[in-house]
Amino acid sequence: MTAIDDKYAQLGGAAGFLGAVTIDEHPAADGVGAFAHYLGGSILWHPATGAHEVHGAIKEKYDELGWEAGFLGYPLTDETGAPDGVGRFNHFQGGSIYWHPQFGAHEVHGAIRDKWQEHGWEAGTLGYPATDELPCQDGVGRFNHFQHGSIFWTPATGAHEVHGAIKVRWEVLGYEHGALGYPTSDEHDSEHGFARVSEFQRGAIFWDVNRGPYEVFPPPPPAAPNPPVGGRWDIPDFDSGIVGVHAALFPEDKVLLFTYLNPGEHAEEAPQPLGDSVLLNYTTGAITKPPVNTPQPMNLFCSGHAQLPDGRLLVTGGEREFPGIFSLHIFTPGGPAGGQWQFVGNMNRGRWYPTAVTLHDGRVLIIGGMDLSPNGTRAGVADFEIYTDGAGVNLPTPAPHLAQAGLMTFPFVYVLPSGRLLVHAGELTRFLDLGSMSWVGPAIAAADRPGKNARTYHLEGTSVLLPLKPGGPAPYRARVMVFGGGGPPGADIRTPATETCEIMDCDAAAPAWALAPSMSRPRVMPDAVLLPDGTVLVMNGSSTGVADNGANPVYETEIYDPETSTWRPMANMAVPRLYHATALLLPDGRVMTAGTDSMWNPDPFHHSQLRLEFFSPPYLFAGQRPTFSAAPPDVAYGAAFSVATPDGATVDEAVLMRCGSCTHSFNPDQRYVGLTILSRPSGGLTLQAPPNGFVAPPGRYMLFLLRGGVPSVAKFVMVHS
Repeated sequence: MTAIDDKYAQLGGAAGFLGAVTIDEHPAADGVGAFAHYLGGSILWHPATGAHEVHGAIKEKYDELGWEAGFLGYPLTDETGAPDGVGRFNHFQGGSIYWHPQFGAHEVHGAIRDKWQEHGWEAGTLGYPATDELPCQDGVGRFNHFQHGSIFWTPATGAHEVHGAIKVRWEVLGYEHGALGYPTSDEHDSEHGFARVSEFQRGAIFWDVNRGPYEVFPPPPPAAPNPPVGGRWDIPDFDSGIVGVHAALFPEDKVLLFTYLNPGEHAEEAPQPLGDSVLLNYTTGAITKPPVNTPQPMNLFCSGHAQLPDGRLLVTGGEREFPGIFSLHIFTPGGPAGGQWQFVGNMNRGRWYPTAVTLHDGRVLIIGGMDLSPNGTRAGVADFEIYTDGAGVNLPTPAPHLAQAGLMTFPFVYVLPSGRLLVHAGELTRFLDLGSMSWVGPAIAAADRPGKNARTYHLEGTSVLLPLKPGGPAPYRARVMVFGGGGPPGADIRTPATETCEIMDCDAAAPAWALAPSMSRPRVMPDAVLLPDGTVLVMNGSSTGVADNGANPVYETEIYDPETSTWRPMANMAVPRLYHATALLLPDGRVMTAGTDSMWNPDPFHHSQLRLEFFSPPYLFAGQRPTFSAAPPDVAYGAAFSVATPDGATVDEAVLMRCGSCTHSFNPDQRYVGLTILSRPSGGLTLQAPPNGFVAPPGRYMLFLLRGGVPSVAKFVMVHS
């Protein structure tokens, strides 16, 4: 008897499931093996494998694939029941065939089979095969779909599984012929352990329990540096000490940074309590921690702030807990520690995410936010109150269009030369007459555009008051620009942000928003910085998502020129900046950006970003800078004042840039105010100060002299009545 006869007898002969012989034992085509066919199946033999039967749907699939002459070769096992008691399989020299009543019989072989085996066969993550191995559209890759996922293979990437919500998102994005390409890893825990992730050739898909699946793309490839055209980004050899969620500029090369802190985000040797702050010397990297003289713990995270007329910083509200959400604090620069904090009272309302802006007379208007205190409304605050230094706040005044807009957090607010205050929230803008403190006219809607949505928080774009210049037929004509923000209604972490922009001429007979040229990249949570040459630098943010749900950093930066209404690309950043980033103009003409925290950003950015980055605009590579040796420390409105400079004959502009304080993609303090050059006496210039606080609210400014768009290093001056 042969091995085939023995196997046939072992399986019950003609009385078994194979039934009667239909073809007696016969040599296989390779001249080595043999086979016999029966009514219910077949037995194949090879000296290396022995004799094994195949029958039913598995035999039909084996037949379809060329029997032993196909890539599967001879069987290594009889048909065997899977451990779940439902499925069946045969292993072969070159692979396996698995059968399940729901999916039928399908083969798995090669590297894909090895990967499937690694993941536990049919009892593992993927379950039973739902297809044979198939070619991909590019003719290079191969794949099998399974009950709960897929395995894809290419010669370059190897075989990797994709399953669950990550696979669903990859399918939406076009599988291997979409933006991400083939998988280069199996699904695994993310670096910080807060998500699951699969890597692909051109990016990754993350999943977490709150956000679901979302794709993350890598930074663009480095471009050849060309500073005279695109400027230059530099990372210093020191860091910020704490995450720069809030930032404010002060003299003596100092920037105040403050934040919350998630314990464990810093090394044990440098613990930082909640709401901590540091004063950073951005030239040397030296850090001091200002003392806190407050009756209760201070947590200023998510506050609003404004530079006061005397150069101190007022901080309004804070994190959601009571009583800090009502609090008013002042930072006073100077002294051995660089400054100190004081508690100066409470507001009438609890305000989380309010906007604060210094008015023409030095008072500070505090508007919006949410009252999340225990006895508060637990909703948005549609009113404002005004802080007077030394006297506290007055009773709130309603701001009904904030409620109408439905978004009351971090509205965009500007004091205008006309004596009005512009307040933009959601998709609505309204003017407040600062003389009568009454609202003027109806709310003005944002410009129509596809996917129109709000640009204020939590769909945060950003906004600037464009440069105020003294010349021309309309001196100090005010135009406000808003740009970027989340996508259409219903936007989430996967939704593309908007690149659109709009501008309002606030001094038009009938002010209205009009679409302006779009940015080159969509951005949510961008930062915008007014530069002393009258342009606007835009950086940071994500190309997808909303507020704390953005995961695709925009490394490209760009500059808007209000004179030509055009954008031009700048050098790419190296450090990703998403939610809770900040950016400030420095007196040397550079821009510093900081921040992006751990707690409120998704993986792979779920860590405290302490690296700083400095941008040197093209004007710093455009020729010799003008210099000046002296300027008055104080300048009165409307007064003529002198500055000492050897370049008086060639300076063509003088500008005041208000010291910034920013958070959550908005800097209501920054302001560009052009000055009139009255005369050019030997060794200096005579300049005309701004006429009043509506043009330049009182406080500390940087005075720049420019020649052909190239700025000097600034000197600080206090502007007041």
